[in-house]
Formats: sequence, structure tokens, C-alpha cells
Amino acid sequence: RRIARAVLNIGGEHPVPRVVADFSDKEKITPASLFALGYLYSVPLDKWNITDFACDYIFLGDREIDFDIPGTLGLIYHYNTWLTQQTKDRVYPMIKASEFKSGVPASAVLNFVKASFADLDDDLIERLNSDSTAVLFIDTNNQHGMAEQRRFFVELINRGCNVPVIVGRTYQDLTTDQLQLYAATDLGALLVDGLGDGIFISARNCGSDKMINETAFNILQATRTRISKTEYISCPSCGRTLFDLQETTARIRTRTSHLKGIKIGIMGCIVNGPGEMADADYGYVGSGPGRITLYKGKEVVRKNIPTPEAVDELINLIREHGDWIEPEQVSDN
Repeated sequence: RRIARAVLNIGGEHPVPRVVADFSDKEKITPASLFALGYLYSVPLDKWNITDFACDYIFLGDREIDFDIPGTLGLIYHYNTWLTQQTKDRVYPMIKASEFKSGVPASAVLNFVKASFADLDDDLIERLNSDSTAVLFIDTNNQHGMAEQRRFFVELINRGCNVPVIVGRTYQDLTTDQLQLYAATDLGALLVDGLGDGIFISARNCGSDKMINETAFNILQATRTRISKTEYISCPSCGRTLFDLQETTARIRTRTSHLKGIKIGIMGCIVNGPGEMADADYGYVGSGPGRITLYKGKEVVRKNIPTPEAVDELINLIREHGDWIEPEQVSDN
């Protein structure tokens, strides 16, 4: 992974990549608008409940928020709008590269500097290196945008610039499947190379805010850079499959979906299953008609369990190894 200096909760050696949501096109933003971004407000308790899919920042452009935001959330405004909002807590400016180089008055804590590859010159590098509050926010209109953004990172590395970088991409008029495919390709390719300290997906007419936000978290989960849910590894099914994969996966998911960070392999047969789920924490593998074998990592721990008992035995195995959490404990947290 490219190690960037830490600016608040962005960069550094250990922090996970941050998720920036886009609300810059919203006509009106209310507390209920944040539900789709992982923040649930309880009226009786007068408090925010934060889910594992809660974004870290919202880019508002020139849209202003007039209510108290959750304590873990930051707001990003266009520079001129930020000037009118800067006295509020956790608000930060988005500054154009040209303005940043000119030395405009900015936040003493965190400044997002928007730049494309064409903006990258010696002056910008020098300014980024000398400003410990700067986080680079990169976007591209290049037809080969992922390659251009990778080149951007290579230039930063070659010039010894360790500024944190939020990778942004903009999409419009796509189906849900198209958006997920394109964003995973564009952003995921950089993340698996260890490039990027956060991601920003701006999607117009591509689906719901909730779907777009969850797509960002799912990309981070798939690249192993930020774990926010239980992960299931399953084979596509074939003639050797010894049980109904979809039904079984649904039953296991119902019992284990609260186990954040645990990887469970659900494989139809003993032939290829163990190899395909080699990096799973626990494995549920068909070993014969009506029989299941359970794995801990790559090791067989229980053989020939009758199928009706197998899910309960999987839960017991997870509990025995100290990875089980009762669902009500997760809800209370």
C-alpha cells in the first residue's frame, strides 16, 4: 500500500479508506436524507445511530445543511460556500488546484484540493508537500480514466509526495448493474494496487443513494481495504453440488450476517470446494448426499454432519473459536 501522511482520519499507515458521498445535487437535505448513507436518527432518544455503512464525509457543493449532523460525519463545501459555513464544526472546503496554489485562506485542519492529471506540476507538488492539511481529491474525464489516475499516483510516488488521495469518479445514466461494474473496475483496480486513501462516487440517474453508498463500501470490502460486513464465498454450482446453494446460503446468512469481518465459505462439493474457499475463516462443504463437512480455515474439523444439523454445528464451531457474537449485542452497540 502507498503510505500517505495522516490528515485527521485520512491517510496514515493504518486507517481504512474513507467514503465520501455526493449530495451536491439534492434540492433539500433533511436528517432523513442521511438514512441512505448509514446514519439513522432516533427521535425518542434524540441521537444518531451509526451503521457499518456510514460514510465518512458528504460533498455538498453549495447545498447547506441546517441541522446538527452526527459526530463522526464531515461536510465538504465548494470553497466560496465554505467561507460562509467555516465557523461550524466539521466543515471543510473543496479548493480548486489553481486556487490552492495561489494560497487562498483555507481551513487550519483539513482542505480537499481538487485536481486532474493536467493540474499536476511542480508548483502543485511543492504546495502539497508544504501543507500538512491538504488531501488531494482527484477526478478524470479521460476515456481510460483508471490508467490516468494510476499514472497520477505514480507521479506522486516518483516525486516523493505523500499527500493522502481521495479517488473520485463520475457516472451518469447507468443501470444499477452498470454502475456497480464500472465503479468496481475503475476504483477497485487502484485499491488492490494499494493506491487510494478514500473513494468518491458521483452518480447521476444511476440508482438510489443507498445503493450508491453501499456500492462504495462493497468495493472496499472486495479489495480487503475496509471490512464492513460478513463475507460469503460460494461456488457457482455444478453437477457435483450436493445441496441447494441458494437456499443454504440464505439460511447461513440469516444466522451469521451480523458477524462483521468473518469469511464463510459455502461450497457444493468436496472436490473443488476446499481449494476455492482457501482464505475463508470457516467452511461449509458438501461431502456426500445429505452430509456436510465443516472447516476451520483449511483444516477439516467435523465430517459427515447430517444436513439438517449442519448450520447449527457451523454456529457452534464459530462459537468454540471465539468468533461468535450474539445478534442482540450487535444491535445494542
